[in-house]
Amino acid sequence: MKRTIIKGFRSKALALSVSAVSASLVMAPAVYAQDDLEEVQVTGTRIRSTDGMATPTPVTAITVAELQDFEPGGTVAEQLDALPQFFGTQSAQRGGGALFGSAGGSFLNMRSLGANRTLVLLDGSRVVPADKRGSVNVDTFPTALVRTVDVVTGGASAAYGADALGGVTNFVLDREFQGLKIQAGTGVTEWGDGDRYNLSIAGGTQIGDRLNVIGSVDVKYINQINRDPEELDADWFQRWGYVTCPQWQADRSGPRQCTYPWVSSSQHSPYGLIRGGQVRSSSDLYYMKFTPDGTDITPFVLGDVYTLGGAGSTRSMAGGPEGQIHNRAFGGGPSGAEVVNRAFFLGAQYEFTDTFSVFGQVLGGRSESNQGPNGRSGYSMQDGWYATVYRDNAYLPDSVAAIMDREGITQIQVHKLGSFLDTPEIGNLEDDRNVMTTYSAQIGFDAVLPNGWDLRASYQSGESRRLTQVYNKIRVDRMFLGADAVRDPATGAIVCRVQLFNPTPEQLAESPSVQGRVSSRASISAQEGVDTVGTPLASPIGLDNTVRDCVPYNVMGNGNASAEAIAYAGSLKKGDSNIEQDFAEALLTGELFEGWGYGPVSFAAGLTWREQSFSDGAEPASVDALGPPLNAPELGIQGIPPSYTAGSPNLHQFSTVPLIGGNYDVWEWFAELQAPIWESNSGEQRLGGSLAVRQSDYSSTGKVDAWKLGLEFELNEELRFRATKSRDVREATFSERFDAQGGGGAIDDPAFGNAQFQITSVSGGNPNLRPEIANTIVAGFVYQPQWLDGLQVSTDWYEVDIKDAVGQLGLQRIVDLCAAGDTSQCGNITRDPVTGVIGRVFNYYQNVAQSLVEGVDLEVAYRMEPNFFNNEIESFSLRALAGYIISRTNTSATGIVDEFTGSLGNPEITSNITANYTVGPYSLQLQGRYYDGVLRNRNWVEGRDVDDNTVPSSTWWNARLGYGGEMSSGATWNVALNIQNLFDRNPPIVPSFSSRGGSQSTPADYDTFGRRYQLSLNMNF
Repeated sequence: MKRTIIKGFRSKALALSVSAVSASLVMAPAVYAQDDLEEVQVTGTRIRSTDGMATPTPVTAITVAELQDFEPGGTVAEQLDALPQFFGTQSAQRGGGALFGSAGGSFLNMRSLGANRTLVLLDGSRVVPADKRGSVNVDTFPTALVRTVDVVTGGASAAYGADALGGVTNFVLDREFQGLKIQAGTGVTEWGDGDRYNLSIAGGTQIGDRLNVIGSVDVKYINQINRDPEELDADWFQRWGYVTCPQWQADRSGPRQCTYPWVSSSQHSPYGLIRGGQVRSSSDLYYMKFTPDGTDITPFVLGDVYTLGGAGSTRSMAGGPEGQIHNRAFGGGPSGAEVVNRAFFLGAQYEFTDTFSVFGQVLGGRSESNQGPNGRSGYSMQDGWYATVYRDNAYLPDSVAAIMDREGITQIQVHKLGSFLDTPEIGNLEDDRNVMTTYSAQIGFDAVLPNGWDLRASYQSGESRRLTQVYNKIRVDRMFLGADAVRDPATGAIVCRVQLFNPTPEQLAESPSVQGRVSSRASISAQEGVDTVGTPLASPIGLDNTVRDCVPYNVMGNGNASAEAIAYAGSLKKGDSNIEQDFAEALLTGELFEGWGYGPVSFAAGLTWREQSFSDGAEPASVDALGPPLNAPELGIQGIPPSYTAGSPNLHQFSTVPLIGGNYDVWEWFAELQAPIWESNSGEQRLGGSLAVRQSDYSSTGKVDAWKLGLEFELNEELRFRATKSRDVREATFSERFDAQGGGGAIDDPAFGNAQFQITSVSGGNPNLRPEIANTIVAGFVYQPQWLDGLQVSTDWYEVDIKDAVGQLGLQRIVDLCAAGDTSQCGNITRDPVTGVIGRVFNYYQNVAQSLVEGVDLEVAYRMEPNFFNNEIESFSLRALAGYIISRTNTSATGIVDEFTGSLGNPEITSNITANYTVGPYSLQLQGRYYDGVLRNRNWVEGRDVDDNTVPSSTWWNARLGYGGEMSSGATWNVALNIQNLFDRNPPIVPSFSSRGGSQSTPADYDTFGRRYQLSLNMNF
């Protein structure tokens, strides 16, 4: 019989595991078939399967149709996040931080170990990462051609390469697709927002006898959601947060924090609260706030329960008129970014002979995650970022001026945060545009050698770019220059104080404030503020007509800035990141000999080379080279508070994008052996095994080894056991080694009775990081009882124990560890030499000793054909997926264990169950999702730190009604209506409070958007 290249590849596929075989790229998936066995496709070693029950390594295989029902019209990341193996997956709609964050894409997070420990493959092949964090943006994948998504749990570095500590998510393409299929849909929430549209077209055809071509186009759009807190369900959203308990304030007994509704800050007001500095508690200005128009002052009315400060204070209050003002001035309700996705794919394979073919493919994707102005964002002029109003301020109310004169006060601190819808204010027009693009091309060949072995070689080159553009981003220097408004003694006109001095660039460069300081673009050390060698800082403020074009405005009250002042205070800032990757691989597979009993001993070996490089920086460079903004009173520049002058080293507010770059390459060899070891005389019992090894030689850190050993024992036709043990590795990402980010934060300082302080944070990379090493064990069984035909059950226990884990401890943890005696962490803290108050915390990436996750996965599937209606074809299927986390811990170098299990974002139990019933052309589906109750804060002890530290469990239901048919041409079609969150259930109440934002959070772990509808049409020709 004629042996084509495809058939030859399939006949050896039981060996096709090995790692690097990013081989399955243009090939049909590998299949192992034997005359006396049902044909199966096996994954976990690279031999893939459409049925995770049949694999030696645990695999959850999800079809595209199943994924779409998890979140119709949503992104694939949102759909996968419904699976128990994923935790806190970032989607483009949920968004990440602009400029210095990861906004613009969707990144998978398996086992709660992080996106950087989740290896994402497209048809078995690596894809160029999206940015310096090393994760792949799955929004750029050609989902129209995806047949299934295989979630391979447990370690898989030996089989697939580095980064697979948490597992592998492999998007499997339908390489043999013939015909044309079109999928279209539209949807909207019950609120009438978040409207979405999606269209995908996929086609495949055979041209002549030897050329096969497939291609696809995907387009998706989701409108922005930004709900008004005043319109939310009043029984649910009541600004729940924390206030220091009255009893604790009185005698330090009972819990420190109590949970209340309508919680707001007692430290600032959207209209500007006067406190601190020269204003003592005896002053007539103390705790007065400005009227909305800024022309007078009125008392700041404290809530029913409040605390103003001191050791252990939350500095918050509950109830009262300020609570309602706070509700209008801050966001906090359900919100989601605008999402725009486009992707294309084109692949071709040409068979020159029956034993030699060449293939090639190109793919490209573009994903956007945009946050338009929400009317409530803006300045930070509170706590350590306060505004200073001087006695000669042109807008100062006469009543305030009189009190200042009477009390001998020359300046006041104004603590102001929050703004209102439809009210013009500094920062209200900030508009984030985040775009990620990925392009990749691959060429290669397949050959059947004369000895019957298969050889594949390929080369791939790809590039990703992340471009963030923040329009009307606040310029801190301009915000405070405009706020320092005075009258020109010559004309009487209101001007910016700096315009009276009109300093030249030469005078600015000679200011004492910039002497000995260097541009933050000079080096990473300069970015962190600890290097004085480099390009001298040219000015304490911007040189781009900042003085000439300064527009004065009234900082007191709210909405009193002119359109010209708002435009002056904001400007465009861009973050631009590029990643390039080249990847080459050669793979040889074949059968060593017939083996023992029930199949051949198969072998695969290969060699790969991969090179990556990256660059990251900000534009415009002329502005980014300056900062932080500094005071130069001798030049009329004053009033910039310490948290800005010693904080983020940029003129734009909280916007550090370091100017960094780097590269590395890695050579890898790998081999895998699969062998049937033993078969009983009856053929009922079987024992098989596999072994995979890989050595990686990194130009940055040297050699590191990975391996995996697997055993599988079939007791009988009903019961099969499986187990794997592996050593897995991960190299630190570019971000973890080179990054440098400045910003703000808050910590509770044990040295001051856990009083809260606002501080400057520096998040830094560490070029000396060692690779992570993980020891992974997975063991479980598959049960398919004969007494109930159609039932399949699999359960697997796993443990991933990571040594030399790379991570950041976090600001509070660094402070706590230092207080507990970890002197290595004390070196990351800078205190004021006089007051002892913490000013800055360096949150470097470190090999923080150990991370561990242990748990159990369960899958139950059942299918039957009922007979409720005569003369109608019927089917019923049930599939349940569940995960139980036994332990998820991080252990510091000093042995202190952080337990995350059962805390917010890390529930012990998650599950979903899907029931489908079809009768004739009709189909009905009901799907339930469960998220276990959690602790609000894993570090709090209920009854000591807080009165109630629990967040209840949540269950919500989705439904689908479909109808399909066939045209006279043979084409099929199906139309469906999906209703998500069928009973319109609110997420649980999650109390929270931050002095820099609102209270009551709505985590994306839950269904936050309420009931929504999606209408879809699928056609196959």
